[in-house]
Amino acid sequence: MALTRLRMDELVNAWVSDENTPFQIALLGVFDAGPFLRPDGTVDVLRIESELAARARRVPPLGRRVVWTHPGEGRPVWAADPAFDPAAHVESDTVPRGMDLERWAANRIVRPLPADRPLWRAEVVDGLPGGRFAVIIVVHHVVADGLTGVAMIGSLLDPGPDAVPPPPPAAAVPPLPCHRELVRERRHEAGAALRRVHLPGTGSLGRLRRGVAQFRDVMADLRTLAPATSLPRQVGPERRLVILRQPLEGLRRTGHALDVTVNDLLLAAVTGGLRELLSARGEDIAGLVLRTSVPAAAGGPGQVAGMLVVELPVGEPDPRRRLALVHSSTAVRKKRLRAGGGDVSHVLHLPVPVARAMVRWLRRFGGTRVNLFVTDVPGPPTPLWLAGARLLEAVPIAPLVPHVPVGVAALSYAEQLAVSVNTDAAVTDLDVLVAGMTRSFTELRDVAETGGRLPLGPDRPVASGS
Repeated sequence: MALTRLRMDELVNAWVSDENTPFQIALLGVFDAGPFLRPDGTVDVLRIESELAARARRVPPLGRRVVWTHPGEGRPVWAADPAFDPAAHVESDTVPRGMDLERWAANRIVRPLPADRPLWRAEVVDGLPGGRFAVIIVVHHVVADGLTGVAMIGSLLDPGPDAVPPPPPAAAVPPLPCHRELVRERRHEAGAALRRVHLPGTGSLGRLRRGVAQFRDVMADLRTLAPATSLPRQVGPERRLVILRQPLEGLRRTGHALDVTVNDLLLAAVTGGLRELLSARGEDIAGLVLRTSVPAAAGGPGQVAGMLVVELPVGEPDPRRRLALVHSSTAVRKKRLRAGGGDVSHVLHLPVPVARAMVRWLRRFGGTRVNLFVTDVPGPPTPLWLAGARLLEAVPIAPLVPHVPVGVAALSYAEQLAVSVNTDAAVTDLDVLVAGMTRSFTELRDVAETGGRLPLGPDRPVASGS
């Protein structure tokens, strides 16, 4: 039986993790507890756990684990876990008295996932006011990126309050591949690779040249150090998290009126929030331009492989001009990505030892070249339910990486955009940043409603994409 090796984009996500920055994505879902309320008003947590565990069986990726290999066995392998027990992946806890859900959840998410079983965890959370409960679902980035993660988590839920989930497929799960099978398959793969060497453009030397050339292109935006600010450079084990919310239809109207995308508006709001944060700290922000990395689909199979490095004009006082500059930066880099630049997928075609060395070097190096990262993922446009309990809010939480202490993640769900700002715990004034972002969204909406236009000229190319 042929084995399914981890793709290089998946393997790279295993290499990125370290002790304080496990590369795990998460979704914080808040539900109406009505169907799970007992007569005394408490939440039936055990029943919620049971519903989640039963549904996990019908999502095949949640039953897969990585078989980590040894020298001579080839790349690690995906395999259905014959010992998979979804109930062992579902746990529960209560928000401590006096602690807000966001801060508490941020620190639950960084708990590492065991590497010897499927790489996910769900946690049912009670102790919330207003007849609600929460579920935190954590998935390692090896398993999914933002888009595939949202789809996977959505498979645990129902499209309507009365939907009856189908029974899980009954299939025999073979044992995990043994050393002999891994070595035999590795020899077969090596023989196939040798036969391909004689085909034009498929040899290792050709792949190495293409990979190195693409790597140089990716590094073009990272030649100089990111501006130094009071934001911390080290990322420790603890986090702070604040969430802001915006009506999605209002953002669409604003974007349409100003001829920009919702993602442009998000980046401009982040820029305005950083401006207020650093100003409140007494920093000189005149002319300051920070850099953020933004993942972008590069059009190939697998996880997102494109990366945009977008300049954020924090020193620009005019919100219209800030948005115009952000739009200019994203439009230019999207154009280059469509032309093949900024796509790191060819880097992933390098020999494993070379790719691993490059990724680990970039993990250390990249943190000195960008100040933060921002990601925006489209989610379900209509409401979802869990056994009759409506999902009221879905909040994405992206992982931090070494030396980059601020991560912003946005997700649209049921006509609302939820934006989480996740930082190292040393950022104690995170509320100032989020208040500035909220104010920036309001300013841009006011500009659109009063018929304001963005500056035109070389800094304002025509919008494209979403």
